[in-house]
Amino acid sequence: MVEKLKYLLAYAATNLVRAGWGGLASIASIAVSFVIIGMFVLLIQHINALVAQWQEQFQVSVFLDDQITPLQIDMLKRRIENEAAVKSFTFTSKEEALTNFRRELKGQESLLEGLGDNPLPASFQLKIREGYQSSEALKTLSAYLSRLEGVEEIQYGQDWVERMSQAVRIIKLLGAIIGSVLTLGSAMIVSNTIRLAVYARAQEIEIMRLVGATKAYIRAPFLVEGMLQGGLGAALALGALFAAYRFVAPTFTVTSPLFLRTTGQGFMESSIMVGLVVGGAAIGALGSAMAVSRFLKT
Repeated sequence: MVEKLKYLLAYAATNLVRAGWGGLASIASIAVSFVIIGMFVLLIQHINALVAQWQEQFQVSVFLDDQITPLQIDMLKRRIENEAAVKSFTFTSKEEALTNFRRELKGQESLLEGLGDNPLPASFQLKIREGYQSSEALKTLSAYLSRLEGVEEIQYGQDWVERMSQAVRIIKLLGAIIGSVLTLGSAMIVSNTIRLAVYARAQEIEIMRLVGATKAYIRAPFLVEGMLQGGLGAALALGALFAAYRFVAPTFTVTSPLFLRTTGQGFMESSIMVGLVVGGAAIGALGSAMAVSRFLKT
């Protein structure tokens, strides 16, 4: 088995060298495709890290009516404690809210002169469990809380949450569409390159068929050649992306800390990189199978 694998790899590598510029063009085309795919993977990875970090800090503010009684506050606490979406919560009284506000205005306390009675409401700050932070889940929670007696207003950055959710969906959909188109294009490029190699060795293949070689035996070297092209193209793309990332990241961290310094996210995870190389090899095998199958049918 090992000897057969060595033979297939050696034969495929020799064929790839024989292909010359055609083989290099095929590998380069796959590399360009995977650079674009990899850029989307990096973007989505950073967005996911940013969203995860935001979710850890996310809070829903429940502002209470000024006329609320201590008994009603206790009842609200029990209701909130029993709510499955709430991970934890804190209560801030009117007096605590004013004290915190004064602390934030340190040196500018004169701005509070003339306000008379404390205008700030008591409130609950809720931390939301993972799985309940989608726009729809937050709307449901907000609608429930707003119906409770003594609740004046609910705030959780509704517009921002919806815009963020929509942006993530659009980027993922766009990445999937572009990735699918590039995958098909890469498979076609490999198919054309392998088809030329097959036609160049048509006489050799015909002799193999005459002496009883099976289709699988004839197909195997070309499949391995396609896998080499796809895998090398994906590996080159990762190398180019890594070099660009190392060069751009320090500058990007300063000019736009949102994605790098805030998230602390580095280059791709090793499992994703392995997946891209394996994906490249699979695309190469697909393109090769398309070319060889078409020839063997004739």
